[in-house]
Amino acid sequence: MKSKLILIEVMPGSGKSTTGQLINSELTKINIPNRFYHELEDNHPLRIYEKLFTSLTIQEEADWFSMKVQELFTDFVNKTMDRKEVVIIESYIFQNTLDFAFNMGMNEHQVLDLTKNLQSILSHLDPVLIYYYQNHVEQHWRWMCNIRGPEFTQDRCGLYTDDDFIEAGSLWTRNQDFIFNVVQEWDIPKLIIKNEDYNWKEYKERINDFLM
Repeated sequence: MKSKLILIEVMPGSGKSTTGQLINSELTKINIPNRFYHELEDNHPLRIYEKLFTSLTIQEEADWFSMKVQELFTDFVNKTMDRKEVVIIESYIFQNTLDFAFNMGMNEHQVLDLTKNLQSILSHLDPVLIYYYQNHVEQHWRWMCNIRGPEFTQDRCGLYTDDDFIEAGSLWTRNQDFIFNVVQEWDIPKLIIKNEDYNWKEYKERINDFLM
């Protein structure tokens, strides 16, 4: 493979980890050294550990976040370039970075500037992107929470009532619309899967064809 970086992105509960594990397994089968970073992995190279954020509407907070993210991504790229393996990353370009900034109220122009800077940093690894697009966002949240149960639905996501799910659907639809524009404009090899039927057998075949 020419690419040293495979990015997997989508909103929560849509199959990022399953996809990452699949790619890890398929690359290993054909003797391509690789490293899969789960988004919740300890000591993740792209996670900010020093600070918790309640809002990025405050310019000083937004500037610190943007600076720190670019620092982490630059360090990650420099280290990855020296390794003879393909790195698989889920969630950390969009969901846990740009989505997060957008949802926390960072000025949209600053989010777009951060986006361009991160894309430039990652370009040294010839990245490819696998992106799942949810056709029915609210329906997806209801489906996902029904499967994962109250510990995820209530304790982690704070979704208790029908109105909560409607609000979550509205929030994440707006978020997805913003990010999907970024995805389409990013000039790298990409596979966009419209995840309506949860047909994982078909998705696996498409991912294998795309990568191999």
